[in-house]
Amino acid sequence: MATLMTAHELKLEHPVEIDGNRYDRLKIADYSAIADFEGHNAPRVILSLAKTFGVPRKVIRHMHPEDNKRAGDLICNILDDFTNSVR
Repeated sequence: MATLMTAHELKLEHPVEIDGNRYDRLKIADYSAIADFEGHNAPRVILSLAKTFGVPRKVIRHMHPEDNKRAGDLICNILDDFTNSVR
């Protein structure tokens, strides 16, 4: 189970190490990227996640599927919160 560190930060259950950098948390880096999120095919999802979290695409590609799902869930929760707040 993922641990939410703050409302918009996710601790990875399976940290990723890419090019000597360890990624054990994802934090929303660009909220405007959420508005432009593309989910119609895998390469666009990877690019959208990378832009949203401000990490290289390579990080997203190497993440464990469970962590990828939780990252997507975090984005969906942010969208749901925003949608509910403007009603």
